[in-house]
Amino acid sequence: MKNALNNPQYNIIAVIIFEIITCSISFSANFSDGSITTTVIKWTPALIGISTLIIYFVSRLFIKKLNWIITLLGIILMFYAALTIYGTDFSQTI
Repeated sequence: MKNALNNPQYNIIAVIIFEIITCSISFSANFSDGSITTTVIKWTPALIGISTLIIYFVSRLFIKKLNWIITLLGIILMFYAALTIYGTDFSQTI
């Protein structure tokens, strides 16, 4: 089990799969306008996923063990961002 957690292939694939899932959640949110702000908000889980992969690759250079923690934190952060975006009411009533 320890080898599977520290295997870079599994961690990279897990981040990519959860990135796709969280992007589909954030894209299904009800956005009221088509501004650049909503476009950036839609892509927030993808940006978090890319940042997670970059941090993972840098940590692999310096630390050989416990890199799966970075993957887990990135996945949790992506889900938190996607569910927050999905639960937010973007309609602006004046």
